Amino acid sequence: MRLSILALAAILATGTAQAGVIDLGSMMGNANIYTIRNFSATSSDVEGTVVAGGNVNISSYSINAAPNANARNEYALVAGGNVNLKGGSIDNGKMYAGGSVDLQWAAQPQRSSENPIDFVAAAAYYQALSNDLSKVQSTGTVGTLWGGSVVTGSGLGGVDVFNVSADIFRTSHTWNLEKLVKGQTLIFNISGANATFNDGGVSFEPLKDYNVLFNFPDAVSLNVKGIIGSVLAPNATVDANWGVINGQVIVDTWNSTIQVNSNHYFTPVNLAGFRDAPPVVIPDDPVIVAPDPADVPEPGTLALMFAGVGMAMAARRVRRLPVQACA
Repeated sequence: MRLSILALAAILATGTAQAGVIDLGSMMGNANIYTIRNFSATSSDVEGTVVAGGNVNISSYSINAAPNANARNEYALVAGGNVNLKGGSIDNGKMYAGGSVDLQWAAQPQRSSENPIDFVAAAAYYQALSNDLSKVQSTGTVGTLWGGSVVTGSGLGGVDVFNVSADIFRTSHTWNLEKLVKGQTLIFNISGANATFNDGGVSFEPLKDYNVLFNFPDAVSLNVKGIIGSVLAPNATVDANWGVINGQVIVDTWNSTIQVNSNHYFTPVNLAGFRDAPPVVIPDDPVIVAPDPADVPEPGTLALMFAGVGMAMAARRVRRLPVQACA
C-alpha cells in the first residue's frame, strides 16, 4: 500500500511553524540610511554610512563622522548614481559612486571602484521584508488614553508585534508601556499612506531600552522626527525639515534635513510566524510503503517517523535545486 504525496505533505505541515529572521542591516552593509532612489539634503548630518541606489546631492552636510559608527562599515558612502557635495564632509571610510563625483569645499575621501551593494536585490529585499512583516499577527495592542499611546505587550518578552493605524501616533503626546520586558523587541506595523510622528510632541525616551522597528508598509509620504527606533518604509519619501532619528532608516527617497544618529540600530531577531519554513520538497516518484496495521506505532511515534522520512527525502532532493540568495 502506498501513502499519497498529499497525505505525507499534510502530516508534515502539521508541525510547529518555524521562526524567520528579521535582519534590517545586512543588505545595506549595516548603513545608517539606505534609500532605494535618491538622497538629498541641504544641511544636517548622518552619523553613520549612507547608501543610496540613485544620486546623492548634499550641501553643508556631514556623513559618517561619529566614532561609534566607524566600526560598522568600511564604506562611508555608497551611491548607485552621481555624488554632488558642496561643503561638508565624508569621513572615516571609502566612497563608491556609480556615476560622476563633484566635491566642492570638502576633503576628498578614498575612492573605491568596487560596488559593495547589490541595489536591485536590496530594493527587492526591503520591499518584501516590509510587506511580509505587515502580515504577522499581533501579539500586543496599541490604544489611546487621554491623548497618549498605550502599548500593551504579551507579557512574555522576546518579540511583540503591534498592528496599528498611523493616525494613533499622529498627535500622541505620551507613551504608556504595559506588559513589556526591557530589552525585548517591539515591532510596530503602521498602516496608512501618509504617516506622521510627533505632531503631539511625544518623547520617545520610554522606548530607549527596547529593540524597536517601525514598519510602514503602505506609506508613500513619511514624516518621522524625534524618534528612537529604526524605520522601514521602502515606498515612502521623507521630506521633513527638522528633527532627529535615532536608528537605521530604509526609505524610497530622502529629501530632508532630519538628523540621523548611529545608535539604536535594530538587532536581528527570530520571529515565530514570519516567513514560515518553505514547503517540504518531495522527490520525483516517491514510494512510501505503509507498515502493516499490526505494527503501527503510537501517534506520537508515527508523527516523528513521517517527519524523519520527509527530511530524508528533502535531503536527497536538495542537490537538484538551484541555490538561491536569502531574502
